[in-house]
Amino acid sequence: MSKRKMPVWFKIVMLVFLLGAAVKIISLHAQIADKKAELESLTLRVQEYEAANAALQEEMQNGISEEDISELARSELSYAEPGERVFVDTSAR
Repeated sequence: MSKRKMPVWFKIVMLVFLLGAAVKIISLHAQIADKKAELESLTLRVQEYEAANAALQEEMQNGISEEDISELARSELSYAEPGERVFVDTSAR
């Protein structure tokens, strides 16, 4: 019984194919790890946005208080209460 030997060129082609497949598999594993990290980051951002959205919905349902209006007027519009003095620090500019 004689065994048929595979030609050398066929062995080389198979080796190149297997090496290419191994490189591609390793590359795909790295891409999967990157995408999992990105998914985790995006999931955390979604949770933060959902929490902020819930807080805003609660604020809308409860209405805005006089204190909130006063604080917004002071911080956003630079308003002051009657008789109140506002000092602006210009040294940082």
